[in-house]
Amino acid sequence: MTGEFNTSGLIQLIADFSGHVNIKAIRDDESWQGQQLVIASNWGIKTSVAETTWLHDGRIATTKTDPAPDLEEVHPIDAAMLRGVTDPFSAMMTMLNRLDSGKSCSGVFKIYDGRRRAELSFSDLGIVELDPDRTFAFDGKTQLCGMVSLPLGGHRRKSRFTSRTPDPSKTRAYIARLANGLLVPVRIEVDLFFGQIVTRLDMKRSVF
Repeated sequence: MTGEFNTSGLIQLIADFSGHVNIKAIRDDESWQGQQLVIASNWGIKTSVAETTWLHDGRIATTKTDPAPDLEEVHPIDAAMLRGVTDPFSAMMTMLNRLDSGKSCSGVFKIYDGRRRAELSFSDLGIVELDPDRTFAFDGKTQLCGMVSLPLGGHRRKSRFTSRTPDPSKTRAYIARLANGLLVPVRIEVDLFFGQIVTRLDMKRSVF
């Protein structure tokens, strides 16, 4: 899987940010395990690259970073934290496979993205009828999943985004089965101290 992201419009005046992600993973039954993850970003004139690979058994991750983590700014990650982990994208794909097989939206994953180590938890928040708030947005029944990412290493020592009391209702993913039977997130909401971030699947432009 590959993806690109960048700022646009008024936000670009505040933060000129862009980046890309490239991931390779393997599937074993309903579980996905990362094999290689490359995340690169540009913030103005500053660049950042983290390339992570997993051993053949998928148990131990190793990473090359440029620049190296500044341990005065972020919490350290020790060798023990890099055992038995997967990337966040594979964890989400595993959760989708579980939902596809009729299981509830609940589970805990040890995730690592090359710079941050965390525990990603999913909570089942029930079935919700989603009304479209845009002309291109999804309309219909969805499975609502709450998500909490508990930072364990690599996160900033001082950050307003780190909550001491994680709340699964503050990050919500609406999962729906499309006409071709594919189960995908159609809307994601994140409540932050400055407001809410909403990501919507464009039903008019998406091809499934």
